[in-house]
Amino acid sequence: MLKHSYLNKKVKVRSSRIHHKGVFAIEPIKKDEIISVWGGFIITQDDFNRLSKGEFKDIENYATKVAEGFYLVSSKKGTLEDDDFFNHSCEPNAGIKGHLLMAARRDIASGEEITYDYAMTDADFDYSFKCVCQNKNCRGIITTRDWRKPNLQKRYKGYFSWYVQDKIDKLKIKARTKSR
Repeated sequence: MLKHSYLNKKVKVRSSRIHHKGVFAIEPIKKDEIISVWGGFIITQDDFNRLSKGEFKDIENYATKVAEGFYLVSSKKGTLEDDDFFNHSCEPNAGIKGHLLMAARRDIASGEEITYDYAMTDADFDYSFKCVCQNKNCRGIITTRDWRKPNLQKRYKGYFSWYVQDKIDKLKIKARTKSR
């Protein structure tokens, strides 16, 4: 069967204490094993602006910026797939490789919910939400500027989306140039 996305056979969508539904390991997953490959529609910034006004009825508003002026978004018309249920956690067991791959940051045991920190993908949007992950390092409020935090950049090194990592690299170059 053709799908817009790939989801590892070792995971399944179930009810989540974090937010309605979540993706859970049903078998152990090894560090750096691919959990999901995201798919959907690629839209431009102009399309995204129109999407936020509700002009596209066939596209969900789950958007991930993949490059300056381009977003990956999911479809509503029967193709909203299980990879859209990955919840945020301030202590994630998964992260992003490239634009579209989600991989395990560590070994994941059967029964664990697969989570990632939205700081790994979200930048340039203007939103925030109250975190409910209840982990010891919970930030309380999650924003689209969290990727700028040096402690998160260090902790998630190698697991930011290409787009966010590029922003981090440019920010570091700018800081070095400014300090000269």
